[in-house]
Amino acid sequence: MKLSRWLACAAVLGVLAWPVLADQGPTCADCHDDVAAAMANNIHMRIKPFEVGGHQVGCQACHGNGAKHMETGDPSFIRTFAKKTQADEQVCLSCHQLKGLDEWHASIHASEGVTCFDCHTIHKHTNPLNSCKKCHADVVAEFQLPSHHPVREGKMSCVSCHDPHAATDHMLKTHGRINDLCYTCHQDKEGPFIFEHEPVEENCLICHKPHGSVANNLLVANEPMLCLQCHEFHFHAGLRSPDGPLEVGGTLRQNVSGVHSINRAFSTKCTQCHPKVHGSDLPSQTVPGMGRALTR
Repeated sequence: MKLSRWLACAAVLGVLAWPVLADQGPTCADCHDDVAAAMANNIHMRIKPFEVGGHQVGCQACHGNGAKHMETGDPSFIRTFAKKTQADEQVCLSCHQLKGLDEWHASIHASEGVTCFDCHTIHKHTNPLNSCKKCHADVVAEFQLPSHHPVREGKMSCVSCHDPHAATDHMLKTHGRINDLCYTCHQDKEGPFIFEHEPVEENCLICHKPHGSVANNLLVANEPMLCLQCHEFHFHAGLRSPDGPLEVGGTLRQNVSGVHSINRAFSTKCTQCHPKVHGSDLPSQTVPGMGRALTR
């Protein structure tokens, strides 16, 4: 066997054997065998000292020196994390502050008294995202609405958009505008466009509800009510159609929609005529729109 291949195998065996060495001996497992078994493949039992700046690893890295505790059996001689104090939390941050948690103390979760232990379990593997449902029941309910991001289908999760440790607005993963986060998936809506739609440039949340909505496409309201929050009806919507045949291109055609056809055409769904609501590079031909009607 070549020397390089032998060294690679030796390195792999060394990593595989590390959980036994990292536990500072089998003393903890003698009494806490169930905990030790659950942590057999836990990342905390596999980290080598040089990977955490020379910190101690294994049980005593978090619980402190266990010599007196092992002699007396008194839990007061070790850190039990039972009270979940800031000092307990600092044990986690002593290593994890380099893993994107430098903003944690300024985050809304920290200011609301949420601790590491409210979401994370150390001795057994659980999904920390399950804890989101405990506090954010209103958001969970929104994901049950007809139009929603595919979170319940398993194609996304809370951390696709949110960083639970961040101090940003809405704890989003981006530090800029909300739009910057939306554009990571919806690049075709970003532009820049020659003819822009002002609310699109300002904030996607003006028209969309990101967690879920009754209206299609995550809209805050169905058309035309959403559009009418900023725009007036076309004056055509109040006109009556001729009750009889119409001459179209030199041919008489029957008005099958009746006298209310113009009203239905101009007051039902704005995007039937204005489909480029996020912006367009092509000018419309309408005179009143002055090329900005977002029709194509």
